[in-house]
Amino acid sequence: MLARLELKLGGTEPLSYQMTSSFHGALMELLPEYAAELHESRLHPYTQHLERRESGWYWVVTALNDLAVSEIMEKALRSLDEIRIRSHQLRIPILGREYRELSDREFSASFYQGEGGRYIGLQFVTPTAFKQNGRYLNFPDLRFMFLNLMNKYDAAISDSSMRDDEVLEQLLNGASLHRYELRSTVFSLEGVRIPAFLGKMVLKISGTQTMANFARMLFLFGSYSGIGIKTALGMGAIRISEERKTGHEGGAAQAEHRKSFA
Repeated sequence: MLARLELKLGGTEPLSYQMTSSFHGALMELLPEYAAELHESRLHPYTQHLERRESGWYWVVTALNDLAVSEIMEKALRSLDEIRIRSHQLRIPILGREYRELSDREFSASFYQGEGGRYIGLQFVTPTAFKQNGRYLNFPDLRFMFLNLMNKYDAAISDSSMRDDEVLEQLLNGASLHRYELRSTVFSLEGVRIPAFLGKMVLKISGTQTMANFARMLFLFGSYSGIGIKTALGMGAIRISEERKTGHEGGAAQAEHRKSFA
């Protein structure tokens, strides 16, 4: 099961994207036993990030398997009415919340649903980067994108495996960068400035319909898992949308994301 909780934040204190490590610390304080287990296993079956919208700031937390849903969503965050950021001596009230779950069956249906679109739009909501041989990569290389999502899935879903080198090569042979609007940026984390990128891109998936469906399923998972490095600390949040052949964004994904809070 995949889950996402979007908390609308109140208060008068200014917030910024660079505060996500402090929000991560606040989250870990809410689940001390599970946090110790996560630290020992070095798995990150969750993400969190701050997001600025027209109506204000939101704290978005995701869970990538049943245990994370239970420990994070149900035990730690369900009844939370404020967030305590000790490093900034803040108490931030929660004004509204939206919770969504995607069952394993619904996730699998994204692969078997038939004739999906060949164009996939991606928006990099928070600074995104990859890392290879100790060096940061601040451009969306397709091999790193697909491989990173496969690895994240396998790390979070222990009883299943998505990584397959032959499938990866088929994806790369059929995928191309159709259009993009990207810019470089940096993400500051504990005194380190990580080179990263933000913006939008549209991928075209050629080849078999099976590969197009598989790519769409990978990015659906990525809309919960994030993509690239430091996703538990606020980097790599993405949104996806089906794209028409003309490259205009489909409305369904945008409408779903912007549902108002109660």
